Amino acid sequence: MMNGELAQPSYLKQFLAGQKNKRPGSSMSVTGSYKDSFMSKPLTEPPTEPESPEKARDGSAQESCRQPSETVYEKKEILAWKNNVVRFPENELPGLSVKSVKQLESNFRELMLVEANISSLVKNGNALYVSSCFDGDGKTIAAISTAFGLSFYSQKEVLLIDGNHHNPQLHNLFGISHAPGFLDFCTGTVKIEDVVLPTLHKGLSLVTIGSEDLPGPREEALERAVSELCASFDYVICDGCAVMSSSAALRDIKHFSAGLLVIECEKTRWEVLQIAEDKIKKTGGPTQLGVIFNRRKYYIPSIVYKFISKK
Repeated sequence: MMNGELAQPSYLKQFLAGQKNKRPGSSMSVTGSYKDSFMSKPLTEPPTEPESPEKARDGSAQESCRQPSETVYEKKEILAWKNNVVRFPENELPGLSVKSVKQLESNFRELMLVEANISSLVKNGNALYVSSCFDGDGKTIAAISTAFGLSFYSQKEVLLIDGNHHNPQLHNLFGISHAPGFLDFCTGTVKIEDVVLPTLHKGLSLVTIGSEDLPGPREEALERAVSELCASFDYVICDGCAVMSSSAALRDIKHFSAGLLVIECEKTRWEVLQIAEDKIKKTGGPTQLGVIFNRRKYYIPSIVYKFISKK
């Protein structure tokens, strides 16, 4: 098991070292708030070295034979938000606390199986909406754990979105400003590279909730935004609203390919879970739904459960 406190800075140092010569001034310190620094620095194309006439002729010949493809387009889109990492010094990148990372790593057995467990849910798309029956069931932690497991253990490019309009928490947990974010992107006032933030955790990117004064997005705007974000990542995980506490959950979940319902063990009754599932399906939500059991209680030593599971 790797130690998050040591592994993450090492990754960043290697990543930033590789980007150092691609953009002048990338190693300079940034002053002001994270939000101000992010919005004040425009993206620039990396400098290119002049080519010799022979290389230029060879390059033009190869380019004329190359056919445009979706892969080339997607790589250009991905570079737009990946270049955000060189805008900031290492200590300004958003990240979870050391305590949170250690807690996630202590659950490595479960997190290593995340991709296998959701494989049947993502056959028709890579966007997951994480919800629950009621607030306080551990939905946000479940969304973070799912995203961390896919990025850290499955080595996937994962985007974690804060879609909880009533009680957003991701910006607090990652230590950054809540805006600009998802709501701003849905309105079309900002571009994808303005809201997708790199984090200290390899393969994990973040989109916060956005400006508080903006209303919930219209359905066509939400569908467009989710579709554009999904094209640039292996998985998109949205920390959404609770089904029984907000109508926003039923409005938003239908634009995701699958849903994950978090239930608190020995608290959430199966009848309530059934009602939540029926509500989602009646409003046109995804037919593919999974369940995450949170706060499991052990009545015999946990080591016994591990021994039984190996049989």
